[in-house]
Amino acid sequence: MQILSFPYGIFQANMYVLLFQNEAIIIDPCTKWEKTALEGVAVKSILCTHGHFDHISRVDGLRQLFSCPLYISELDQSMLTSAELNCSASFGLSTVVSTESEVLSKTVYQASDLGITNEDFSMTVVPTPGHTDGSVCFMFEFQNGESVLFTGDMLFAGGIGRTDLGGDEDKMRHSIELLKTMDDGLICYPGHGPMTVLGREKRTNPYFG
Repeated sequence: MQILSFPYGIFQANMYVLLFQNEAIIIDPCTKWEKTALEGVAVKSILCTHGHFDHISRVDGLRQLFSCPLYISELDQSMLTSAELNCSASFGLSTVVSTESEVLSKTVYQASDLGITNEDFSMTVVPTPGHTDGSVCFMFEFQNGESVLFTGDMLFAGGIGRTDLGGDEDKMRHSIELLKTMDDGLICYPGHGPMTVLGREKRTNPYFG
């Protein structure tokens, strides 16, 4: 399995492609597929950590190429179809998703649930409200013992997501406390900026003090 990152736009939001040979999962679809330069790859599922416009902007284009399901938390689902709720209107944009979405209805998904047939893993949906009410992290656990966490805009290297665009500071504090209970060696892939390691954030991130 490879994890590829494709930052896009003035906000440099990270779109992640989890590549399993010729099958893939996309997290936070905000980059045109042609920018990935990946050929012969079938995207099997699209996952959104939350509903802000800079993390959903390429959903429709990707789903036209790959007739795969789009998953988002129930609390953020309405943001897909509202430029006001997904905050694109605040920046003079009108980003909306016209294709259908599915609610993240389970806590744990297996590889086959997400359409991946050539590698075995589990994905746990971790609710981490604060940046938005429906913000989630995705924890992937592989058979070789490796675990990675896609944190969206809940956690960055050296920071956390803002709470003034439909978020809540108290909920963010609770989400930080939840991450504090996780393993120090956990590799984290944020919605903006470089990857980090959770133990480093516990020691140096000012919001984890």
